[in-house]
Amino acid sequence: MSINLVKLLVNCSEKSANIARRIRADPNLLSLLTQEKAEDANPRFVKDFKTLADVLIQETIRYYVSNEFPELENHILGEESSQFTNSLGDFTIVTIGPTQEETKSCLEKVLDGDSVASEILAEEVHKEVDYYSEDLGDIPKLPEIDYSKLGIIIDPIDATKEYIDGETVFSDFPGITSSGLDCVTVLIGVFDRETGTPLIGVINQPFHKKLSNNSYESKVFWGISTETLKANNILKSEEVKNIAIFSTSEDSQVLDKVKEKNYELAFSAGAGHKVLKVILNDAKFFLLSKGSTYKWDTCAPHAILNSLGGGILDLRESLKAKKAVNLIYSSGKANSNGIFAYQKESDLEELFSLNLSI
Repeated sequence: MSINLVKLLVNCSEKSANIARRIRADPNLLSLLTQEKAEDANPRFVKDFKTLADVLIQETIRYYVSNEFPELENHILGEESSQFTNSLGDFTIVTIGPTQEETKSCLEKVLDGDSVASEILAEEVHKEVDYYSEDLGDIPKLPEIDYSKLGIIIDPIDATKEYIDGETVFSDFPGITSSGLDCVTVLIGVFDRETGTPLIGVINQPFHKKLSNNSYESKVFWGISTETLKANNILKSEEVKNIAIFSTSEDSQVLDKVKEKNYELAFSAGAGHKVLKVILNDAKFFLLSKGSTYKWDTCAPHAILNSLGGGILDLRESLKAKKAVNLIYSSGKANSNGIFAYQKESDLEELFSLNLSI
């Protein structure tokens, strides 16, 4: 295969980031995204536009990956259905056409004839992207892989509420933001459909750095974890204090037990963002006792953690077995037993010493 799948996914993640940024930067599109706050908002249309932002990214990735790897076309899973019914009752499936005009025509059907919004979005979908950054590093050639046995899981915009609200709130811990655009990620994970093992992960932070002209640039992280190759572009921060990261909805009993182990507690939005904090060594682990994440939230960061020697566990099954039980991937279903994301084997000892009852 002439093109490297990881590099293709990096470019797709940046194309997705461009779409996400363009929607927020354009007053016409942003008003569609946030008009639920207006008294005369059309709830159905607002919901559809939010969903469309996700679906458009999802289908854009499907289109470009399938062009290069046709055997993967029917094994690309996303969070949203691509089926829409507009206010006139017309049924439409969002598809990316071979030309910008064809994609625009499809989007107009979903957006009730809004040609301006459709043109802007179609332009981003078809714009050529070749992402480069010094931080990206050298992506190695993949070992021999049977691509027909792979699956891809996408979370087009993880932390949707933060994406819509926009304002970034900083926490008391270096490198960790509590909420806002910094918590937004595009997550693309590749897994082995036979074993359910995550193999490749790409995480794009579309709003990583704000520039002087109020635009943003991305930061992209990738990892490869196969039997014969472990590689990533992770430049970890210095060893941190005992910091564990959580959702604000975590049970107080769980938090109390972690505090008893002399951990400081950080709270942040976005499942992908919280696992990224573990990847970057800003937090030692992310524990979630609730079944509120999905496979599309964890597949990409799980692959990167695997490349570092860590992983993401099925929390309840691990506690029950008193040993590490990894999440496995076969669909986009929920991680109903909770999760534990860690980077070092030594952090597993802390999990089992907590004596959690979940």
